Amino acid sequence: MSRFLEYCKIAFFNIKSNKIRALLTMLGIIIGISSVVAIVSLGNGFKKSINDELSSLAGNTIEIYSIGDFDFDDEDLETLKKKEKHIVGISPSLTLPGEASYKDLKTYSMQVKLGNEFLNEASKYDMLYGRYFTKEECEYCEKVCILDKSSARLIFGTENAVGMTIDLYYGNNKRGGTFRIIGIRDDNSSQMADLFMGTGGVDVKAECPFTSFMDALGLTGVIEGYPQIVILMDDAENADNVLSHSKAILEARHDVRGENQIIAFDYNMIFQSVDASLTLVTLLIMLVAAISLFVGGIGVMNIMLVSVTERTREIGIRKALGARTGSVLTQFLVEAASISLLGGIIGIVLGLGGAELVCFLVSNLSTSKLVADFNPFFILGIAVFSMSIGIVFGILPARKAAKLSPIEALRKR
Repeated sequence: MSRFLEYCKIAFFNIKSNKIRALLTMLGIIIGISSVVAIVSLGNGFKKSINDELSSLAGNTIEIYSIGDFDFDDEDLETLKKKEKHIVGISPSLTLPGEASYKDLKTYSMQVKLGNEFLNEASKYDMLYGRYFTKEECEYCEKVCILDKSSARLIFGTENAVGMTIDLYYGNNKRGGTFRIIGIRDDNSSQMADLFMGTGGVDVKAECPFTSFMDALGLTGVIEGYPQIVILMDDAENADNVLSHSKAILEARHDVRGENQIIAFDYNMIFQSVDASLTLVTLLIMLVAAISLFVGGIGVMNIMLVSVTERTREIGIRKALGARTGSVLTQFLVEAASISLLGGIIGIVLGLGGAELVCFLVSNLSTSKLVADFNPFFILGIAVFSMSIGIVFGILPARKAAKLSPIEALRKR
């Protein structure tokens, strides 16, 4: 052990004696390691962020659409609840664009989501103030609505707008009515969620009973079905079974089996696809960064070959004094590994710092929050990997130094 420490001491003395050369030797390794650390940390953080966003959007829900010449009705909903044990609730779901205003002071772009009392369970964002609309309010077409906190703050200047009224309109002829706000929901204010939900650029996000908004539009009795429904399950793990079973039940009820007129949709499938794509992109970028590591390794090998040439006489003296071939080999391998390890440590620090800087810029320049995910075991593995680069690429120079004849080495000046 004491001999190995002596080798380390000699290695760091030689690095210190040739600082500029050592730094230039490490440059390729520093660039490669910092790139890998930053990319993997940001990639893992981004995937985790997307996972959280999709979980908040989907949770234990699936969506079913009718793309045929029929809509779903209340009997469809009752049949699904009776025949599928994993269903805990079903809500109509229809999202409409429109406009919102308060006392005609200013008009805002709006997106209103229509459903029944179970629609509350389809959202992962908690109610901050007030309550959600009830089954009775849906049945009696009460003109009530829910806003998210960003919308309430925009229109009323405060988050707690429970008890206030707001005018909601749809269509060019601005059909609609005045709705009483009974609840304020938390929101994510995330560009990622807006991307998936198609709510980017919308000022106001509201939720209303399906029956109430249809009544406000004067469509009660005209539109009795639902083009889309949201199914709430007891557990997301049952999504595949519920999805396939529900689709089969509805196709049988509307006699459209095998005609692909009913589409079942699960957000978890999107996440799996996005996660696979991000993993592939991360691996491809890491492959590019690996080229820098390879170039850095060659730099270590070249500089160690130069070092062997410069220290030929020193090697001859050591061997003449009884140093074994293995000792000379170990000394040069330790020196090569030390250069690589030091470059790796610098690269890790720069990579972590770069990832944090990117997260800071993203979080401050957009509404999305990005947090780098640093895995300590990955960081440790990178440090070991950087040291192994020096060992692998240092073998050739070390073998050349170890095989020098002491007599021939002493002739060198």
